[in-house]
Amino acid sequence: MVSKDPRPNLCLKCEKYNLSCLYGQDTHAVGCSDFVERTEKSLKFEAHMIPMSVDSIRVSLMNYQRVVILKERAGEQYLPCWIGEAEADALAVKMQGVTVPRPLTHDFVCTIARELGGTIKYVIINDLKNDTFYAKTIIDRGDQQIEIDCRPSDALAIAIRTGIPIFVHDEVMKKAGIFLDAETGKPIEAPPGITIAFEDKTDKGRLKMFAESAQDILSLAENESKHLNQSPVNTEHLLLALVKQTNTASEILKNMDINLAKISDKIEDYLSKQANEETKGAELSHAVKRVIELSAEEAKRLGSPRIQPEHILVGIVRENESIAATLLRELGASLQEIYIQLIRLYTSGGIRN
Repeated sequence: MVSKDPRPNLCLKCEKYNLSCLYGQDTHAVGCSDFVERTEKSLKFEAHMIPMSVDSIRVSLMNYQRVVILKERAGEQYLPCWIGEAEADALAVKMQGVTVPRPLTHDFVCTIARELGGTIKYVIINDLKNDTFYAKTIIDRGDQQIEIDCRPSDALAIAIRTGIPIFVHDEVMKKAGIFLDAETGKPIEAPPGITIAFEDKTDKGRLKMFAESAQDILSLAENESKHLNQSPVNTEHLLLALVKQTNTASEILKNMDINLAKISDKIEDYLSKQANEETKGAELSHAVKRVIELSAEEAKRLGSPRIQPEHILVGIVRENESIAATLLRELGASLQEIYIQLIRLYTSGGIRN
């Protein structure tokens, strides 16, 4: 469902509620982009069929509704489509690459089509009536082409599982298409202009990439390092700071039944045995710099304009040779389980950064 005028009522319009809840930045589509492009070229589609990709899945903090954002493959226009919680999960599980023990409904549908001799060619959101999107899944079976009416969320779930092209009718884009500001996520009425930006080389400029909650973690990690007269700031200080505060990352760990006090005790015990040395300033270790790089990469992949605590947690785990990552693994905090908890938090509206 969409509002009668999707522009002013889109949940992304208010920057305060701009929750970038992308479970993975079109991770499946990125992996099969060459296949999609070849398939698009082989299709004799009409001029009114606009090729699209899944840009993100987001959550409104005002009403916790989910919205899937489609983006033109060869343009800058977006199409927001409101979907349910279960439908968002069905998309997110595949996009994030989460392994499930048994086939989900859309996997089952794809298998049925294949086993009955059909080839799913593409999906298209073909109409918008009374604030409701309509879609079709196109299947070739021998010399017969079958058009199956379906919900857009089901069509998209099938598309990301099979790597087939996604199209939107141009009339639908005229009615509901929007342009989004690349930095704020706010809808704008016209395509963004070309601007010249200078890269900020100052520390203050670099801090802009961190949300306030993430800056607090970095500051506390520096204080922990200074308190112990240890330099440089290492991943242990970073993890210690993370679990000492209430944030999304610590909530994820608690949801995994990991005792935060136990993490603190283990880290403090480890640090107390390390050699102390006086330092004029708290430098960052190579491992922490790498964690920050991975955190920034994760934030971008998850569609967030700034690094949040959960991105730092993922960065720590991905820097798998660090002391902090080793400790988290020993306590059962695998990368896949963290992603699963992220999905649950995002879809339950539990993110409050």
